[in-house]
Amino acid sequence: MGQAEWRSGQVLAWTEREGPQPPPKGPGRLGPGALAGALGVVFVGMLGTDSLCPEHRVLVQVVATFALMGIVASIVGLVRGWPLASFTTLASALAGVAIGFIDAAHDPTRGRLLALGFGVVVIGAAALAARQVALIRWDRTVEAELAPVPPHEGADQVATAEPALQPEAPVAPVAPVAPEVPSLQ
Repeated sequence: MGQAEWRSGQVLAWTEREGPQPPPKGPGRLGPGALAGALGVVFVGMLGTDSLCPEHRVLVQVVATFALMGIVASIVGLVRGWPLASFTTLASALAGVAIGFIDAAHDPTRGRLLALGFGVVVIGAAALAARQVALIRWDRTVEAELAPVPPHEGADQVATAEPALQPEAPVAPVAPVAPEVPSLQ
């Protein structure tokens, strides 16, 4: 049988009491999936009917264009588990709430339902964003705890310090040395 060799190197080890605390609970898979589904259903419901005047229709179409891009990115991000998906979902759902309020001027029931549907998505996205912020804070704390300690000024640097040139002493230029070329003779 082969013998085990001793290899010198740095090893980082700690017990449960030492080192970083365990991370906070993440969003899981069910929450983002349900949020993506709700966002898609509410957006399709919004596209299904239209009772706006031409002026409000243009305003809603401008807001809806940005909301649609955000909703598509949010749904893909929520399904794939992207870290920023909860924030894009929050922004897109807030745009949907704005659309619901604009729509309430012409059809109060439809506008209130849109605002309520997107409002529920806003609450879910805010809950996911809060969990994500907790994970970001934990990550930064762990990174700061595990960062290497900077060297202290003092004794360690004195031993490795380069000798400084004295400004009073004249410095003579050094002539370049020609490289030695071997002869082929």
